[in-house]
Amino acid sequence: MLELVDRTVRYDGRVALDRVSLHIDDGERVAVCGPNGAGKSTLLRALAGPGAVFVPQQTPEDLALTARAFVMLGRTAHLSPWRRPAPADHAAVARALVDAGAAHLADRRLDAVSGGERRRLAVALALASGAPHLLLDEPGAQLDFVQRRALQALLASLDRTVVATVHELPFGSTCFTRVVLMSRGRIVADGAPADVLVPDRLAAAWQCAVSALPEILPPRV
Repeated sequence: MLELVDRTVRYDGRVALDRVSLHIDDGERVAVCGPNGAGKSTLLRALAGPGAVFVPQQTPEDLALTARAFVMLGRTAHLSPWRRPAPADHAAVARALVDAGAAHLADRRLDAVSGGERRRLAVALALASGAPHLLLDEPGAQLDFVQRRALQALLASLDRTVVATVHELPFGSTCFTRVVLMSRGRIVADGAPADVLVPDRLAAAWQCAVSALPEILPPRV
């Protein structure tokens, strides 16, 4: 499981997380939503620890590596300093590239792919790690509509714990079983998407009027 208990995080004297407590059971898929500066990325970093892979928003674009070699970095925890990747490591990388929709990029250099393609490769690296907990900061950023749909299907199919920050509320409501809504460093709502992503709660978090929800939000039961 992943857990925070009364956690406070400050950056240069500014409170980014304000006494936040959160418990996430193994196998849950949790979307963390909220306005810019709400503390979403900080929450994700605070959850990182043994058995968790954190994928940041920005993927290095100047590494002189092929995409395959970059994704192989996800296998680092499985390799001793003197052991070369084994067939099982190469198989895990190949499978992760396919699952992330990035197999066609395997031999491309990282500095020769688009921002959206780097996002898919970062997800592939996390998948290749085999870590039971994936912490993804804006995994849908720079992906087009078709790529986001494919990522939604992938995340929904994983038998791992997934916690991801999201900006697009439809993305947060379709492949996640739980939504954590944040504002000003605090969790202001936590529950099923249909219970959290409602106009009054969204309006309070963003401090603006919200008159309707995205049409693809599942109906409340």
